[in-house]
Amino acid sequence: MVQYEVRPSVQRQPVHPSITADQISQLVDRFYERVLANEKLGSIFAHHAGPHWARHLDTMKGFWRSVLLRTGEYKGKPVPVHQKIDGIDTCEFEEWLSLFELTTAEIFSPNAAPLVNEAAARIATSLWLSRDGNLLATPPNWRKALSNGTELAN
Repeated sequence: MVQYEVRPSVQRQPVHPSITADQISQLVDRFYERVLANEKLGSIFAHHAGPHWARHLDTMKGFWRSVLLRTGEYKGKPVPVHQKIDGIDTCEFEEWLSLFELTTAEIFSPNAAPLVNEAAARIATSLWLSRDGNLLATPPNWRKALSNGTELAN
């Protein structure tokens, strides 16, 4: 007789109870408006998302719902996609995080925003490490970089 392991169901808890799907939608829309207007990042994102911008936004909303609300809906593979993008290095990641944190401060509660930013920093680290394939590299200290004046207005 075959025996199966029975595992208890996992309760998916949001990163913070105040975070909503509507806030995530606002985050993605406002953040990418800033990205497109940004001198460093705008052309990179416009080039790679191109005519599929609406689809990219929908994908990002699903991605962030998966990360922040733990919906499990995102099934993509962001690392291989980001490995193909030329023209991004540590300063572009810092710029991305700065714009992201500016946006989270506007949308989320003071208790939730830092948790959202921590998730973004973990993702940035993962993507940064995957860029050159050296998983033993020491990633940048995003907190230090952002506190040293990388934060942008707009």
